Amino acid sequence: MIYYTGHVRGRMLLRGITEEMIQKALVNPDKVGVGYDVRDLVFKKFPRGIIKIVFIKKKTSYIIISAIWHTKI
Repeated sequence: MIYYTGHVRGRMLLRGITEEMIQKALVNPDKVGVGYDVRDLVFKKFPRGIIKIVFIKKKTSYIIISAIWHTKI
C-alpha cells in the first residue's frame, strides 16, 4: 500500500509527477539511498528527467514524503 502525504500531493501537482511514476520508481529504481532523518530515497529516469522520491518504508507500506525532479543520479 502506498500512502501520500498532503505535502507530496501538492508537490506532485506542481511538478507534474504522477502516482504511476512514483510506483514505477519504487518497484524498479535506478538508484536507492538514505536521506535526512533516515528517510529512504529512490531515483528513477523518465523521458522528462529524473525523479527523486523521499519516503518511509514500513513493513507492508510506503509513506511518500516528497517527489522532486532531480538533475542527476
